[in-house]
Amino acid sequence: MDKSTDGENTAPGLVKTAKNGNGKAKAAATSAGAKPVRKRKKIKDANAPKHPLTGYVRYMNEFREERRLKNPALSAVDITKLLAEEWSNLSDEVKKPFLEAAEVDRLRYHREVSEYKQNNVTPPSTNSKKPKSNGDGDSDHKDAVPYLNGKEEKRPGGEIRVGDYEIPIFTDDFLEHNKVIDSELRMLRKSNIDYEQQNSVLEKHVENMDNGIQKLDNETSSLRARNATLQSYLQKLRSVLASALAGLPIGPEHKGATADNIDEYMAELHQMAKSSTHGHTLNKAKDIIRKLDLQSLAT
Repeated sequence: MDKSTDGENTAPGLVKTAKNGNGKAKAAATSAGAKPVRKRKKIKDANAPKHPLTGYVRYMNEFREERRLKNPALSAVDITKLLAEEWSNLSDEVKKPFLEAAEVDRLRYHREVSEYKQNNVTPPSTNSKKPKSNGDGDSDHKDAVPYLNGKEEKRPGGEIRVGDYEIPIFTDDFLEHNKVIDSELRMLRKSNIDYEQQNSVLEKHVENMDNGIQKLDNETSSLRARNATLQSYLQKLRSVLASALAGLPIGPEHKGATADNIDEYMAELHQMAKSSTHGHTLNKAKDIIRKLDLQSLAT
């Protein structure tokens, strides 16, 4: 009887202790190396309206490629810093078109969000609790979709707009965009190295071609000079032979050598030497040619 009473009195105390020590048990489990439970990421709806872009992001998207081409040595992060510094130093007049475009995009976003909510409204269940209200009719304002920068700014007329002074450089889309840009930059640098190597090989090939062309030009000039010398010597030889053999006829066709028929005249003499005919005329021509001083023609 005493034992059962003791057991009944003890059990509630143990349960109470376990309830009260729940937080300590969790802390002990965490300190013992247990991994904390992470919240699952919300799945993005592909049909949801695209968030509006601020004036700064529009400026950055327009001039990023231009700055990257002008500063190929800078990384994507440095390009972003450069654009952020430029944006902060721009005058209101220069910023105006970007801010106006951002305002138009914001209005477009709110309009599409309203349409999206109307097309994706789920009927309330009977067990769902009615949302609490502050009693001032502001429940619709609480359901507004958060802005890209997470803050609002009220104009003097009471209109709410996105604060353009916020720079959302750490959003998931921006970081993913930076990864793509870095990947493209690495590929371009690799391609640039390959092109530089190919360019070096082509430059060497062009240099060899230039040397070959220069060598051929020199050889051509030398041959032209030699041909000119030979042409001059041949002309003098024709003149001397025509003058020496002018009085020696070799048949009815050639009564004597002249400057006009010297080539035909010498060809006829050569034919006579091969056929061994007209021996007297041939011997006389040989005697005339032997007496000529042909060495002086080369000078």
